[in-house]
Amino acid sequence: MSGVNTTPTTPNSTESGHPGNSMTHTGVDAHEGSTVTSNPDEHSHVHFDDGYKLHFGEIASLFEDIQADIRIITDRATSLTKGLYKRDADTTAPNAANIALQAAAEVNFDATGILSQLNAEMSRPTNYADTTSQNYATVQGGGTSGNFVGSNNYQRPAGYASASTVIVQNDDGTTTAKRTGDVTLQELEAAGLATTGSASGNVKYGNQGKIRNRPLQQALMDILIAGANAANVDVLITSGGQLAARDGGVDGRTRTGSNRHDNGYAADVVIFKDGFQGRELSSRNSDDLAIMVAFMKACKDAGATAIGQGNNYMGDTGIHVDIALTGQSAGQLTKISTASFWGGKDAKRGLAPQYLSDIMTA
Repeated sequence: MSGVNTTPTTPNSTESGHPGNSMTHTGVDAHEGSTVTSNPDEHSHVHFDDGYKLHFGEIASLFEDIQADIRIITDRATSLTKGLYKRDADTTAPNAANIALQAAAEVNFDATGILSQLNAEMSRPTNYADTTSQNYATVQGGGTSGNFVGSNNYQRPAGYASASTVIVQNDDGTTTAKRTGDVTLQELEAAGLATTGSASGNVKYGNQGKIRNRPLQQALMDILIAGANAANVDVLITSGGQLAARDGGVDGRTRTGSNRHDNGYAADVVIFKDGFQGRELSSRNSDDLAIMVAFMKACKDAGATAIGQGNNYMGDTGIHVDIALTGQSAGQLTKISTASFWGGKDAKRGLAPQYLSDIMTA
C-alpha cells in the first residue's frame, strides 16, 4: 500500500501477526555454556524479523521477474532473428503508427551500427582490464584524422560496431561472441556469413611509384585471379615484385624488407567486395572476414605457399600471398623461411589468427 506505514506498533503482538510467546533466549553476550537468560522483550526482533519474510518474498519474486526480462533481452542480443521483446506492461498503445515509429527507430539503430555494438557488448562485455588494442576494436576510432586521441574528428572504421566478434554456436545450443582473431575456420564457416562479394573478380596493379613496383610471376597472378573469382572480389596489388640483391637491388631504393618479393614471387593486396570504388575489406569486421577467408582459402588451394594476414598485420586490410618456396625450389630465390602463415604487427607465426592457421595447415 503506497504511502501507508504498515509497520506494526507492537512487533511482538497479535497486531503484528506474531504474538509473543514464553520462549527464553540465551543472553546475547553469554559465553559458551552459560545459562544466563534474558527477557523475551529483548529478543522481540527475532519474531519481528519473521514478520518481514513475506515482504522479502514478494521483493525476491519481483527481482526474479526482472532477471527473467534481462535474460530475454540478453538472449535476443545474440541474434537479431529472434524478434522483438515486448513487455506485458508496455504502456505504449500498439497501434500502427507507434509500431511504424518503433520499426523506423530500429532500422536507424541497425544502419548506424549502434544496434550491433550494443548487441556485442551485451553478449560479450568489454574486459577493460585487457588493454590490448584488439580488445578495443569495437570502440576504437579510425582514419588518418579520426581517433579519440589528438583529434576532433571521429571517423568510424570498417571494424566498428561489434565487427571484431563472430557469434559462434556452441554444442549445447548457446552462443558465444569470439574475437575474429580467435575464431576457427570451422566456427566461421558455421556462422552462416556470406562468403562472396558482388565484384567481378578483377585483379590490377596499384604499386606504381613504390619500391616494389615490379610485376608478379604469372603463376602468382593466376593464384590471385583464382581467389578473386572464388570470392567475387576485386583485388588491388599494393606491393609487387622487387629487384633481388644479387641482381643489384639496393635497400630503400629498389628493394625493401622481405626477400619473398624478389623477382615477383610475393604480393601484398587489398580486396573489395563491391568493386574498386568501394572500401577495402577488413578482418576486424566479421562480415568482411568471411569473404577474406574465402579469398585466402582459394589462393591456398590454387597453389599459394604462404599467406600473412590478421591481428593488426598490415592494418587488418592487407593480405600477403606468395609462392616464394616455389621460387626457391626453382633456384630463383634463396634463404626463404619455411613459415607458411603469420600475422600481427611483427609478422610472426605465433601471432597468426586461428582461421589462417587452419587454412594453411589443412
